Amino acid sequence: MEGFPHLSFTRRWGLSEKALYQLGECDAMVRSISNTPLRPKERKSLMSMAFIKGAQATTAIEGNTLSQKEVERIYEGEALPPSREYLQIEVKNVLDAFNHLRKEVIHNSKESSITPDLIRDFHHMVSKDLGKHLDAIPGKWREDGRQVGPYLTPEHRYIPELIGKLCEWIREEFHFHKE
Repeated sequence: MEGFPHLSFTRRWGLSEKALYQLGECDAMVRSISNTPLRPKERKSLMSMAFIKGAQATTAIEGNTLSQKEVERIYEGEALPPSREYLQIEVKNVLDAFNHLRKEVIHNSKESSITPDLIRDFHHMVSKDLGKHLDAIPGKWREDGRQVGPYLTPEHRYIPELIGKLCEWIREEFHFHKE
């Protein structure tokens, strides 16, 4: 891609025969576990744990300092003190996005290709109502330059094209169906 020689969107890995065999074993284990009946209570407990730990880890990447217990309280519908409100909103947004995914994929059996619109929709979901604590506009590509550690991001005018190419590469490389 012109101007971004380090972004080729090509495969740079291979799978050995041993790795392919191990992936086959993993697939067999996942199918076996998936077909193991669970009592509703255990299923609900596992789903709750996955949501709580997933929301905590996802928001911690962005600097959220809430403990697992605090995230669990939010999951159960409790409110945290006002001083932690924006952290609570951030976690609640992620939990809402998880629930949206669960509803769409599990309950409605809907599959969606990864698209720029889908990425913007999820960005809007996880960043809504954060106000001054969010240095972005929910659901919009940024319109300024950024630096992460020693790395400069591409100019904002290239973001839509780069995201489009990334989504196209993901669909092709991982054989997702075309919509």
